[in-house]
Amino acid sequence: MEIDEWAVGQRIASHRLRRGLTQVELAGLVGISLSMMKKIESGDRLVTKFSQLVLFAQVLRVKDLRELTGVPLPLMPDGHRGHPSADAVRAAMMDRGLAAGDPPGMDGLATAVEKSWRRWQEASAFRYAAVGQELPGLIRSVEAAVRLHRDAGRRRALREASKLYQLVRTWAKRVGEHELSFVAADRAVSFALDADDPDLAGAAAWNLAMILSAQGKTDSARAVVSRAIEELRPHLDDAAPERLAVFGGLHLLGATEAARDDSGDEAQRLLDTADQLAARVGETNHFRIVFGPTNVALHRVTTAVELGRNGQALDIAERVDIDQAPAVERRLTYHIDIARSYARTQNDVAAVHMIQRVHADSPEELRYNVLARETLRQLMGRAKAAVMPDLRPLLTSANLPD
Repeated sequence: MEIDEWAVGQRIASHRLRRGLTQVELAGLVGISLSMMKKIESGDRLVTKFSQLVLFAQVLRVKDLRELTGVPLPLMPDGHRGHPSADAVRAAMMDRGLAAGDPPGMDGLATAVEKSWRRWQEASAFRYAAVGQELPGLIRSVEAAVRLHRDAGRRRALREASKLYQLVRTWAKRVGEHELSFVAADRAVSFALDADDPDLAGAAAWNLAMILSAQGKTDSARAVVSRAIEELRPHLDDAAPERLAVFGGLHLLGATEAARDDSGDEAQRLLDTADQLAARVGETNHFRIVFGPTNVALHRVTTAVELGRNGQALDIAERVDIDQAPAVERRLTYHIDIARSYARTQNDVAAVHMIQRVHADSPEELRYNVLARETLRQLMGRAKAAVMPDLRPLLTSANLPD
């Protein structure tokens, strides 16, 4: 059973009116801005923090959270849709037994990690399933390598372990396994620090902030990003493109989180810095953090969507050559963001078209991506006869009843 995310804001508005509170009063009582309050009630912003949902319930004197969510808890507001490979991935991560025998060959292991990353970042009908099946074996291999190698070999093993756990982090997050994703992100940071690799540590911090963001912990995500930026800043003189790209990627993530926190000026400042860095390094994918002019433009779209500036988002989107994005994830995010903006402006035909493009690149995305599912629910709730023939197959793929 899943929460109808788009109805949470409406339920909050209903209980607010029942209590005789204005939007200004309720915003003050729960400690958010009036702008944020309006976006929550209109459905433009989700209540993704469990603690914030509880606070709304307390202020509105709601004793049962299902009155706000529509389902029994403890489900998180983004629901939970288990993936068949999740248990095997979890078991591999929790298997802390002693490694024995000869250490795994590092050349072959590095190649396997790289292949799995490539599989994840390429368009495919089965990328979730394929990578999920590969992860348990790779996790056990990198853990064994870290324990059995020594000196330079161990440092290389630490680097490969950090890279793999960054992949585990993004896969687990995408399939709704947020606790597992957080553990993976934490391990990625630890291995990068043990390897004494500042660039990899910056990339691992980016990954940690990504799962904090997905959990609705915007303040924590911003803190992680800010600290990582400050730790890299003293090492930028004559920095290689790899370091500049990580530094730029942290700025883009910081901009998105600032927008989610309704800090438009801060988001703009971070985007402008990223723009300057992108002009220097070009289109890159170092440490699997896609960065460059195209990704800066895509983040300008994302921040505009997060700030509720749908017209601005669509205007920017029309000038972005999305085919230049080197990873399918960025293309998927772009198409979902544009679908959200079209849906908010009642252009349902265009919204459905964008989601069709998501489905063409990665059909599994509709089953596991929270934002894609939200948008489908919104479209489903008001779909006209002319839209339904195109919408219905998407609902089926997402396992949503029409």
